[in-house]
Amino acid sequence: MADQSSTDSAVAVAHGTAAIARREVVLAGLGLLSSASLAAVLGGGRDGDVAAAGSEALGPIERLSLGAGAVSPGEVSGAAPILPLLPGGATDAFARLMAYDPAADPDAAYFRSTMPLAPRIAPFAATQAHPRLDPRAGAATLATTNRTIAPDVPDVWRAVRHATSPAGGVQVARRLGVHDIVVQWGGTGIVPNPALTDAAHRNGALCLGTIWQPDARLFDGSVVPVERVAEKLVALARYFGFDGYFVNHELGSAQAKAQVAGLMAAMHAAARRARVAPFHLQHYDGHGDLRDLFAPDASGAPAADTVMIDQGWSGYNGPGGCCTSWPADPATLASGASAFQRAPEDVFFGLQLYPGPGFIGVAAPRVISPNGGTGQEGGTARGGGLQLYSVDDGCLNLWRARQAGRGAAFLDAAADVATIERLVYSGQTQNPALSNAPSEAQQAMYDSGRLSWGDTTFYRLSEWATTDGTLARFSPDQADLPITYGVANFIAERSVIGAAPFATHFNEGEGRSFFVEGRRVGDAAWFNLGIQDVLPTWQWWRAPFDGLTDRAAEAPGLLEVGLDQAIAYDGGSSLRVHGLLGTDAATRVHLFKTDIAVTGATAVELVTLASAADRARTRLGLIFADRPDQAEWLPLPPGRPAAGEGGWTLSRLALGRFVGRRVASILLGFEPGDNGAAPFDLRVGRFAVTAQDHVSFAAPRGLRLDRRVVDAATGAIGLGLRWDDDGRFDVFRVDAPSGARRWLGRIDGRCFYGPAALPAGTTSAIIEVQAIGESRRGGAARLRV
Repeated sequence: MADQSSTDSAVAVAHGTAAIARREVVLAGLGLLSSASLAAVLGGGRDGDVAAAGSEALGPIERLSLGAGAVSPGEVSGAAPILPLLPGGATDAFARLMAYDPAADPDAAYFRSTMPLAPRIAPFAATQAHPRLDPRAGAATLATTNRTIAPDVPDVWRAVRHATSPAGGVQVARRLGVHDIVVQWGGTGIVPNPALTDAAHRNGALCLGTIWQPDARLFDGSVVPVERVAEKLVALARYFGFDGYFVNHELGSAQAKAQVAGLMAAMHAAARRARVAPFHLQHYDGHGDLRDLFAPDASGAPAADTVMIDQGWSGYNGPGGCCTSWPADPATLASGASAFQRAPEDVFFGLQLYPGPGFIGVAAPRVISPNGGTGQEGGTARGGGLQLYSVDDGCLNLWRARQAGRGAAFLDAAADVATIERLVYSGQTQNPALSNAPSEAQQAMYDSGRLSWGDTTFYRLSEWATTDGTLARFSPDQADLPITYGVANFIAERSVIGAAPFATHFNEGEGRSFFVEGRRVGDAAWFNLGIQDVLPTWQWWRAPFDGLTDRAAEAPGLLEVGLDQAIAYDGGSSLRVHGLLGTDAATRVHLFKTDIAVTGATAVELVTLASAADRARTRLGLIFADRPDQAEWLPLPPGRPAAGEGGWTLSRLALGRFVGRRVASILLGFEPGDNGAAPFDLRVGRFAVTAQDHVSFAAPRGLRLDRRVVDAATGAIGLGLRWDDDGRFDVFRVDAPSGARRWLGRIDGRCFYGPAALPAGTTSAIIEVQAIGESRRGGAARLRV
């Protein structure tokens, strides 16, 4: 783990130092910070502007004049992380950090997340895909946002909030809602990419920044008191809208370890004083000794809220003799948490997946019984959670290895990165409700890397196929380990759908084009994880229409279901169900885990694109908490044309007859017609549970131009826009004389930056910013720029 993180940081620093030295303002596209801000989110200015000094010498940072020039987003996204803290660097990140004040930084607002943390509903075993899973066991991830997919395209988008997609696209995480903790691992430094924070919070997950291999001055009090450092770090979390830090301190003496614990304790104290809640600290030190990971503060309480056990617990022993915490017994470690005033679920067991995600099938059963089973399925539950490091890297590396013929022969050659991610989370059948247990041949592949040393089992795995880009030197390479069990076989699903209104357009956070009310308003491929909708809980739990899922095997011939980017109602994608629908293919699709109390005003709305015959074969399914063993099936009414264009139909189903009951799960069902099997194709562009007929959203107040920046290379004009209201907004350019709107972007917050908002040479244009609600579009404000 240390090798990977140091590589990422070193690359970032190398690019960032050059960016700062140029003294050019660089708005990192699309709503990000300038290089001056990113360079230190914290403390822009020339290399060495602020020297290492005592606390009294830490003066203000020199500000740059805005609009002095521009460079490409590629150069920006390599800007120095906030806290590189590598020895021998030309800049003093610690001094810049201590001098930085986001309130005095005109660019900081562009890197801010204002998305509140959504509350999650209580667990309900009866509607879990695997009812015997203990919902207390959690999942966490170290996430690397916006990795460039194509191997021949520069990987420069990790610090960019949103952008036009490069050739081949970037990775967009689609399963953040499974996790309890999301750690920003690479690309932006100490402050998470705000798009990641937005998406994590929308799904009820904490989002943490990373303090990696901290400079001793952060924790030893030699320059400024530790309490002042703690206040600075808490202030960053408060301003930029994230929830705390992953403290990665792998090297240090016993004294340094104690001082790091003191810094964590001081951060908690500072957060309490500032009333910042939640504020979460996760500790990792490259080992598995709970005495160090849960080191106490002065009161005797553990300084960290949760810890990550080094991946060596699993018997992982890749090249270089990694790792340091084996041999280790997960059951002993989890139960030992009580000695440190923590519960077993506060211990997360690291899974090194970036060389090949199939290792989850080897190691995770040592922590959690697959599917909550006993006996041959892995024994009793052992406690503790899983921390995935790093699914993003693992999926991309595995795809590249398969495309280059370096391994991963178990993958379909046509599988894309999103499909590999779905395999990791939903298991080899891509159905999270099935057992996904390894076959004899797959288990033999797992066992082929197993070695024994006395009573200890460990794995000698090659990692070259995915980490070096060369053919594996030994067998098995981790890239060859098949994906069998998915995360869903170990971690009970989570959900934030606890009340109406709730709406989703199945927007993945990327697309080939952009749609508003069925009309294509943007033609360029784009990505923005920050505006991803709450996606279906289960991707994809399919079963025969009549009867519950047989978890031993998938029923053949069911309709296909997935998210499709060819056509959307709002955003970049829609839910598509298609296939040959006959008696043997009657299908139910479990979509959302919910806990919604039905009132007299509660209704469900679906905006669909399908023939009248296919809508007639579609059913809305509701599973109620008082009868979780059966679904109530409601036929779709004929409906009426939906707002906008594209031939979409709005169907509204009032739920008044169910008043007083609680909807625990929402499904769609598909039954054949009277004429036997027939082709079926239905898209759902919007799904909403409403509590009232209409909510209006006012136009944003105080719309103004914050800056205008001309790209020196292309002449394209970037616009920074500000307004005074929180919420979600679409930004358009209004073309004259037709009045047609061209989509520039969508944002949650009070500011937006588009680096190519206007074509080169434009002297005047009209910009429109429109408010958006859960289910309705609101008022718009216009500005001539």
